[in-house]
Amino acid sequence: MSVIDTVKQKVGIEEQPPQYVCDDCGERFRSAADEDSYWFQCPECGSGDVARAESGSI
Repeated sequence: MSVIDTVKQKVGIEEQPPQYVCDDCGERFRSAADEDSYWFQCPECGSGDVARAESGSI
């Protein structure tokens, strides 16, 4: 973690990872992983059918 990221975390202004929703099971989750990665999947059911959710929907 960089110094800037540490300061943002301590001050409470750190950026949240993007929000996603699984098309198969409906699970909503946040992930900092690369969504184009082969390994990117829903943490609940393991499906790769995941889409970025609208802001503020979690």
